[in-house]
Amino acid sequence: MNKGVINVLWALIVVILTAPVHAHKLNMSYTNVAATPDKILVTVTFDEADLLAAFDLDGNGDGSLWYGEMKSGADQVLAYVEERTSVIVDGEPLVLTRMGAEPRADKTGSLLFDLKFESALSELPATVDVQTAVFERLSEDHRNLVEVTAPDREPQVAVLSRQVLKQRFVLREPGVMERVGQFTSWGVEHIFIGYDHIMFLLALIVIGGRLRSLVKIVTSFTVAHSITLILAALEIVVLPGRLIESGIALSIAYVALENFWIKGASHRWMVTFFFGLVHGFGFASVLLDLGLPSKGLIASLLAFNVGVELGQIAIVAVLFPAVFLIGRTQHRQKMVVSVSAIVFLFGMGWLIERIFDLSYMPF
Repeated sequence: MNKGVINVLWALIVVILTAPVHAHKLNMSYTNVAATPDKILVTVTFDEADLLAAFDLDGNGDGSLWYGEMKSGADQVLAYVEERTSVIVDGEPLVLTRMGAEPRADKTGSLLFDLKFESALSELPATVDVQTAVFERLSEDHRNLVEVTAPDREPQVAVLSRQVLKQRFVLREPGVMERVGQFTSWGVEHIFIGYDHIMFLLALIVIGGRLRSLVKIVTSFTVAHSITLILAALEIVVLPGRLIESGIALSIAYVALENFWIKGASHRWMVTFFFGLVHGFGFASVLLDLGLPSKGLIASLLAFNVGVELGQIAIVAVLFPAVFLIGRTQHRQKMVVSVSAIVFLFGMGWLIERIFDLSYMPF
């Protein structure tokens, strides 16, 4: 029997075994992702029952859907699915373009609605992550059967639900250089969108000082987070996520508060080293979420670390000249106090949010 068919059968068995015992009918939608070297086509399919339950499409109120009713409600359904479905190719989210929606009948005569989205590619991706949150309007036992296909490869399937919203599919093994470039890019991106890490760097350099002191601070931070990043990514040392994120927030608040009384930065590299160990665990958690390769693991870790350093250097290169110039004026102390106060408030806000598992910070 074809391996792809076996995969689909196993997925259906999983759906049946995980469905509530009182269910008499499989409550299922379908997502097909067809990848080729030049494009990716995503087709999400709902049956008539799901459309009636989730959308206001029954214009004449007869409890059934007709072709015209489905066509007139296409934009509504497309918008809902587009907002709640994401496809990530090699770590980069795709911008999906709506290609339309078409009603059709299956072999049993049941009415289905195919919603199509498309995006251009430059090559066949190594990994495809499919994430969907279409379950919001559907019943608790609803499942979404995802199938990913690519030329000359067996189809891969997975079952998504309210409890499992995302699945990664591996279409090919990337080359070493491709993987290194990918992880370097992710490292740079993580620093640029990691507002807490940016706040930490800002708190470190806002007091100014000699370039030599700044180099020692940045170097100690680099060495420290490199150590814990590798230890945590290899799962040699594992700490709870909430503890790590709270520690990062605490480091931001402490360094900002220290700026109110510190006189010079000559000894700050020691404090920075300690907090760098904490930040390294945070970087590692991002790597683990991305998924570490089985081959070229060390090269990927080092590449991510290089990306983090490139991002840090870029941020320091932008901020330090302004800090240096203002530091030579009479406004230096005002700048240090004002910036440190703002950073301290953000650090405390993140600390309280992360300790008590809240969600009120803007980012």
